[in-house]
Amino acid sequence: MKPTFKMFPREQSPGRVIFRVAVLLKLGLSRAFEKEGFDVTLEQWGILTRLTESDGIHQTALAERVLKDRHNITRILNLLEKAGLIRRESDPTDKRCQRVFLSDKGKEVQAALLPVAIEVLGQAFQGLSQEDLVQMIRILGRIIDNLSGSRPA
Repeated sequence: MKPTFKMFPREQSPGRVIFRVAVLLKLGLSRAFEKEGFDVTLEQWGILTRLTESDGIHQTALAERVLKDRHNITRILNLLEKAGLIRRESDPTDKRCQRVFLSDKGKEVQAALLPVAIEVLGQAFQGLSQEDLVQMIRILGRIIDNLSGSRPA
C-alpha cells in the first residue's frame, strides 16, 4: 500500500526532518570528539567502528558498508593510515585486494570515542522510550529498504 502525500510546510517535510536530525547528530558527535581532544571526523569514526566489527575486511566491502565510493574510501583510509589508526595489507589470495585492519592505536581511539558517542546519542534521544526507539528504527529501516530497493513495494 502506497501512502498518499500532501505537501508539508518545508520545516515539517519528512525528508527535511530526517536530514536535520542527521546533520545535528553529525555536528554533535564532531564537536564532542573535538572537545575530548580527538582529531577524528565522523566519516573516520564510522570506519573505525565498522572495522571493530569486521577487522581485516576488504577495502571494497568496507566502502560498500560505509556507503562511500572507491575514491572517498581511499582518501579516508589514507588519512587514517597516516594517523596510525589502521593498516592495509594485500590479500594473500588476491594481491589486487587490500584488507584493512585497526592498529593498536586505532583500537584505543575507537574504544575511547565509544563512550563519547554514547553520551551524544543519549542526549539526542533523551525523553524517548525504548518503544519509541524501536519504532523509530523500524520506520527508518523501512525507508532505507524502500530507497535501496531491497523490499518489494
